[in-house]
Amino acid sequence: MIIKSHIRGGYRAAADYLKEYGKNEKIRTVEISDPDAKNLDEAFHNMWTVASTTRAKKPLHHISINPMKDERLTDEQVLKIVKRCEEKYGYKPNDHQRVIVEHIKDGRQHFHVIWNRVNLTTGKVIWPGQHWLKSKQAAREMERELGLKRPIPKRVKRMWAAIARSGRSSKYFGRYQTMNLNVVRGSALLPQPEARPQITPINRTNKKRDVNIPDSEKVPFRRPEWEYNELLIWAWENGRADILAQFGIFVNFDL
Repeated sequence: MIIKSHIRGGYRAAADYLKEYGKNEKIRTVEISDPDAKNLDEAFHNMWTVASTTRAKKPLHHISINPMKDERLTDEQVLKIVKRCEEKYGYKPNDHQRVIVEHIKDGRQHFHVIWNRVNLTTGKVIWPGQHWLKSKQAAREMERELGLKRPIPKRVKRMWAAIARSGRSSKYFGRYQTMNLNVVRGSALLPQPEARPQITPINRTNKKRDVNIPDSEKVPFRRPEWEYNELLIWAWENGRADILAQFGIFVNFDL
């Protein structure tokens, strides 16, 4: 799941964007928290009325919740994700106007959530801090709690693509590329933790290239039966950031 976060203004544009079909096959309003608003136009008008008493130029906080293509979120799951995001951003329950809208585009589900950052009780404008980082943290936490898939970072995909182009990938690369990579530890689809490869430290002090070193010794892993793409997938699934780092892939599994 991917959660993207933006701070914005423009109530009219926000309402039009949520209502516009464009390439969307379906649009559905999941929630309007304002009891005095009957539709999105009235909801955003009321947000503007509240925010107009402050100096905030961008009082709207907009996030998009994007599950994986083959996943579908229920309204209950979406509300749990939104609640976790509110905890991260510092928005107290029922103190901020909020709308939630579902879009279906190219058969793929995603949700838009927009808050008014102005607190209805205090009249203060709440700043969500590093909202882009907090959104990522909320996504990782809710993936574990709801059993959702974790997306593969683009840099990992680019590395696998580079390995495939180099001719070192095996015939299994296509299968691993399309399989669910959110397999739990111990799955029979991937090598078991007991079968982890032996890592040979790389001597970086000797900068002079020795042409007499056999190719097998130049590889930092002493398990020739491990294909490069299989090793990367195993390292990703088992949280082995040290192995990924030797391929130039730097991942913080705590986020």
